Amino acid sequence: MVIDFNASNGASGPGRNAQAGAVPAKRDLTAETPRTTEGSAEQKAGMGDAPVKLSDQAKQLKAIEERLKDLPEVDSERVATIRQSIADGSYKVDSERLAARLLAFED
Repeated sequence: MVIDFNASNGASGPGRNAQAGAVPAKRDLTAETPRTTEGSAEQKAGMGDAPVKLSDQAKQLKAIEERLKDLPEVDSERVATIRQSIADGSYKVDSERLAARLLAFED
């Protein structure tokens, strides 16, 4: 199940109908424009001189983000293996595991 949080909230809104069956696009975080603070030009000019120190956790998160950019969104090898299993009839669904995961998802 795909939930599109960017779609319109209305039940009959254009976002709900237009997104049906659509694959969500990967969000490009680098394309977002930075927010500016309100203030005079003198205040803004002085802000560039302040040193910024990132925590170790922030540095780790940045490193993880960079590594994730290099990974494909879909594991093509796994998809091919599952497709082959379905095609030759050897793919078995564990109904108990599926039910447990669905119930856990609802919590």
